[in-house]
Amino acid sequence: MGFKRKSSRIEVGRKGRLHRGGLTASCTVLDMSESGVRLESRLYAKSGDVLQLTMEVESGKSITCELEVIHVRSPKLGAKIVSMSPEDRAQLDHALDDQVQRSFSRR
Repeated sequence: MGFKRKSSRIEVGRKGRLHRGGLTASCTVLDMSESGVRLESRLYAKSGDVLQLTMEVESGKSITCELEVIHVRSPKLGAKIVSMSPEDRAQLDHALDDQVQRSFSRR
């Protein structure tokens, strides 16, 4: 199996909500990059499912994105981000940059 990930994942450990149709479940976003996430949830999902994720990236600021499930090992799953508004993309990029800066300053 080759290395498929295009960008590094950053540990975030943030709470979020997953939505699929009329179903909603809480989740924990374990790590993420600008192109994907790894999370933990009790929402049943299989490879190929499309989910909507809403999570707080900073105090009082949340983002919403559409995900396609790539890998499932219940209760964890990996998904790629398939769509996001430009405003949410900018907030995510800013939050990831801040997280990288914090991790380097702790060393």
